[in-house]
Amino acid sequence: VPPPPMRTFVKHVPPRCLFSFVVGVSARCCGLLGFCSQLAARRSPFVEWQPECVQHGPARRSTGEAACRSFQAQRRWSVAPAAAAVPGDFAAQLVAGARRHMLGSRRAAPHVACRSLTAQDPMSLDAFLERYRGTIRAIRSACAEELKGFDDAYVLRFAIEHNGDTLAAVKNVKEVVAWRRGEGKAIVRAAAQAFAKATVGGGWDNAPVLAAAPHSAVISKYLTPSQMVVVSLSNGDLCTCIRASAIDDRALMDAVSVEQLVEFFLYAGEVNSLVAEQRTLARGRLVRLLQANDFSGASRFPDSRFTKAATDTSKMAVTLYPGLSGPTILLNLPSIVRWIVELLKPLFPGAVQQKLRFARKPMARLDDLSDVLREPTRSAFIGDLEAALDD
Repeated sequence: VPPPPMRTFVKHVPPRCLFSFVVGVSARCCGLLGFCSQLAARRSPFVEWQPECVQHGPARRSTGEAACRSFQAQRRWSVAPAAAAVPGDFAAQLVAGARRHMLGSRRAAPHVACRSLTAQDPMSLDAFLERYRGTIRAIRSACAEELKGFDDAYVLRFAIEHNGDTLAAVKNVKEVVAWRRGEGKAIVRAAAQAFAKATVGGGWDNAPVLAAAPHSAVISKYLTPSQMVVVSLSNGDLCTCIRASAIDDRALMDAVSVEQLVEFFLYAGEVNSLVAEQRTLARGRLVRLLQANDFSGASRFPDSRFTKAATDTSKMAVTLYPGLSGPTILLNLPSIVRWIVELLKPLFPGAVQQKLRFARKPMARLDDLSDVLREPTRSAFIGDLEAALDD
């Protein structure tokens, strides 16, 4: 339900600059897409909420933060088939995507992984838990103290992010937990408390989420639904949609510091991860965070301060929120730019190449991005996004 301006923004997260928002493209990708920091990559907290998630009990990694309700301690995953809601061709595409992205880029693994994926839903949580059972057990053994209170669905993200490499996953876990208990403690606590308030009564109230966001009183003047929105796809994935040309990044950076904007974006990423994890447990499928970057009307490079904030956030997000990012759709790129990107694409890491999509249709007909919050525009828009992902 679209809320008033300030509340609506909370469902629509942080901004991006020209090219600057390639969400699955990590900070390792520099050059032309380098300044496209994916800060939305660990996206905004501000998402469209689906009550069904709450009905199953907010399942959040329990780090002791008082904000989240408890899920049942001993979890047995009973997954209701989601295939009925996913067109056959789209499901097939997700299978391919799961092989390439979620299961890693190693050549020998895909056919093994594919056997464990259910026919009903290629992103089945049960299937991934089964596939990575040994890795999850090894990670827990090496990080018993750090992972106390965290469920297997949370640990699974580390296993997927590092393609089953236990040593790399263990190192990542220790980095994440150290940040959450130290430098990021205030952000984690604020996000958890806001999340708990937002889900009271089984719905979603954006007001407490935006109110608790660091420096939101200033930042929310520049980042509104006209610049950025987060929508839910039919399979539950979250997609952050950004119109770069609508962001007055220079005015924004005159009003806040790089550090303040980074704090805001990390808070947004924390809330967004809470939503994604709760949906994952409620639906029995791995929910991913996607991004659609619209470059229509973009005529200049972004402010260097904004680029730095986005880049810094992206680097941290890659470490702090593993296993969450999905494909990134680049919309309405100028022909010459798209040609350059296509030319350079083979130079990107394999995982980056697999996440990039190009399209023109979804946002081309929108005068104002906030129109996607209302029907019938919303359904048509989401249909276009899903078609772009299917191509």
